[in-house]
Amino acid sequence: MSSSGPNEADTCADFVLPAIEAVGWVGSQITEQFPVQAELHIPIAGSQAKRRADYVLEFSPGVPLAVIEAKRLWASPGDGLQQAIRYAAMLDAPFALSTNGKGWELHNLIDGLTTKHAEFPTPIEAWDLFTESHGLNAEAQQLLVSRFSDHHRSAADQSVRRLRYYQRRAVHEVLAALSRGDRRMLLVMATGTGKTFTAMQLVWKLWNYRRKLQQSNNALRNYRVLYLADRKILVDDPLKKTFRLAFPEAAIRVSSANLKHSPDIYFATYQAMDASTVDQEDDTGEKNDLLSQYPPDFFDLVIVDECHRGSAREESSWREILNHFASAAQLGMTATPVNKGTADTFEYFGNPLYEYSLRQGIEDGFLAPYTIRRVEFDVDESGLEIAEGLTDAAGRELPAGVYTTRDFERTLRLPDRTQAMARVIDRVVGDTTDRAVVFCVDKDHALEMVTCLRNLRPERTRVNAEWVARIMTAEREKDRLLEEFTDPERTIPQIAVTTRLLSTGVDIQDLRYVVIARAIGTVPEFKQIIGRGTRLYPEKGKYEFEIIDFVNATATFSDPSFDGPPLKKPIIDVVDEDGALVDTTDTPDTGDEGEDPDTTAVEEPPPPFSAGGSSNTGGSAQTSHAPEAKFELRGIVVEIASEGFWVHDLESGKPRLVSYTDWTRDLVLEAFSGPDELLAAWSAPDSRSTVVSLLASARIDPARLTVELGLESGAPIDTVDQLIQLAWNHRAPTRAERARRAHTEHRSEFESLGERARVVLEILLDLYAKKGIDEVSSPEIVSVPPLSDRGTAAQIASDFGGPAHWHEARTELQRWLYSA
Repeated sequence: MSSSGPNEADTCADFVLPAIEAVGWVGSQITEQFPVQAELHIPIAGSQAKRRADYVLEFSPGVPLAVIEAKRLWASPGDGLQQAIRYAAMLDAPFALSTNGKGWELHNLIDGLTTKHAEFPTPIEAWDLFTESHGLNAEAQQLLVSRFSDHHRSAADQSVRRLRYYQRRAVHEVLAALSRGDRRMLLVMATGTGKTFTAMQLVWKLWNYRRKLQQSNNALRNYRVLYLADRKILVDDPLKKTFRLAFPEAAIRVSSANLKHSPDIYFATYQAMDASTVDQEDDTGEKNDLLSQYPPDFFDLVIVDECHRGSAREESSWREILNHFASAAQLGMTATPVNKGTADTFEYFGNPLYEYSLRQGIEDGFLAPYTIRRVEFDVDESGLEIAEGLTDAAGRELPAGVYTTRDFERTLRLPDRTQAMARVIDRVVGDTTDRAVVFCVDKDHALEMVTCLRNLRPERTRVNAEWVARIMTAEREKDRLLEEFTDPERTIPQIAVTTRLLSTGVDIQDLRYVVIARAIGTVPEFKQIIGRGTRLYPEKGKYEFEIIDFVNATATFSDPSFDGPPLKKPIIDVVDEDGALVDTTDTPDTGDEGEDPDTTAVEEPPPPFSAGGSSNTGGSAQTSHAPEAKFELRGIVVEIASEGFWVHDLESGKPRLVSYTDWTRDLVLEAFSGPDELLAAWSAPDSRSTVVSLLASARIDPARLTVELGLESGAPIDTVDQLIQLAWNHRAPTRAERARRAHTEHRSEFESLGERARVVLEILLDLYAKKGIDEVSSPEIVSVPPLSDRGTAAQIASDFGGPAHWHEARTELQRWLYSA
């Protein structure tokens, strides 16, 4: 105990916990240091410290009712109330309390009133307030307190995968809505936040509850669910990767070739159910009649994944599927609800029961933060002026005028601009194995991009040309390529080039680069595209991702609707993947399962051109659509006009322009008092990993830093020396210099070793000079040449007197390298 009184821990143990238990809360209902963000959260630069509530009280596991913040005995009882209110609101708990151990302040989130000198609520009082405020009947109350599925486990330690606080809230909101009799419901959750896992847990509760009721009423049938989406991968992945673990026998994929009525959980595409289309999964070539095989009252719940597409339009032929099962409760799930033209997610499903945004996911540490590399070419900055009489590659005369970004690859193809984009991608991605997706204008633009990238790396292309691959409907091998690209255990394809196939619903866990090489016309489409990169993948050290933007699409981050409800949009023109205007007067959803069946909206259609006209001024329109064969102009010099680096700012939730080197310098100066402190941290493997995590959390990539400092063409320099040079302007020695200095300054220590041990350390110094410190610290280094040539791991350890001494020698060698 300090001279100023008990600290918070003492206050909790001596005063808070006894007060909680005195009114009836028991140990299983009390969770101390409850995390209100990701368990493995690495705070990003500028973020707050890791958020934990001092206590969370749950009526049953997963049903929080009160949040308590405790302060020192000498503090004011209400000092922690604001923090408690914030956490309680996130968890949907009705009570927030703050205490100094002696006095209590209570805030009731239902009536909005704060009470000083409050009495502590009992479990029954808190539960009654919660159920009354949510309108929960007896059935809903039983559903809420029932257990979640524990079938999903961590691959690393086999621990049960628990629901995150927002996933649990989403499930509870749907259960409450069902108890109120709602038949159409909507969940809006950012890409990467686990909508499928949330849906599975919802179904688990409803399915198991029905099974329990059947024990007393044999007449009740099983709870039946239809999971509906518009792409094969959007039903196959949830079925195989999520639902089958919990429902191994009860979940199936249905089609006209696999028609069943006995299971309980059904997965199907609109195409398979739609009587007006041919089922692509059987070879009969006949129209489907699958919908008529299931009576209107067959299902209890229909889950519509990516509900902003497919059946979003009222006149859509696929809407008839939902109308057929109108008696079932219907739950729409999406990250990007739409309200444009005749497509209105809210009109059909209603206002969202719960929303969890990209900004909140990043702040909580569940989603990867982004950086933006915004590159503008001179032809995009000022436009490309075409004079009268100029002909294209096919000898056709080009309409005169100024062509700008919206025209390139839609009206005028510029292979030299695509080549310039490819050079930037190659420079950024470099020699890494990091995955990237490039979004191009159409299939021809994508093919040109693939060719440019392959030609920039012939040494890789000779080994396997599919290191970069076009993945879209036009490719016969798209399914195989997509499966391989989304497998984090594979390294090829590394770069996928597409138009729209990968923009929605495709889970690419280890994706580090989202490259935007085409105009994006709507906020929902932009959110879907960047959502490909928001998943964290710690297994490969992925805690952030980068958006490479060639068309200023990231300006969409500033749209007021980006992290809120979409604004009302006017009816706008749409284009197909080849850039041609589409007549949408009466267009049914007939897209295949490979591409988005809803053509992607583009705010500005290809402008008309005529002699003397301009894409900026309009000119005198001669035609209402782009030419059937697009013009192509080669031999244009395309140069970078500007390149900016932007980071996600937590306070505003918007991108903030920074200098990459200034950003890095500021982080280092804030974290370390001087070069000696940084070197000391870098010299030991454990503390070095903390520095590496700090860099990763601030989205600082050592490979990119090398490029930014102009050091990529020189002798190898250690990351720590780059940081020291940047922060304190000290000359950066090469790794070879550090290795020689370590050997010279510690010659006596080397000579005190036996000959075999001395040679091993000299080999390690040579490996460090060539490849870096990871070669010295890696336990596997003894298993590969040149060390493996000197014997087994046990034999090498014996040269130093045993494993403990061998480990100590390697640790000491690292200290020698960074001693000055």
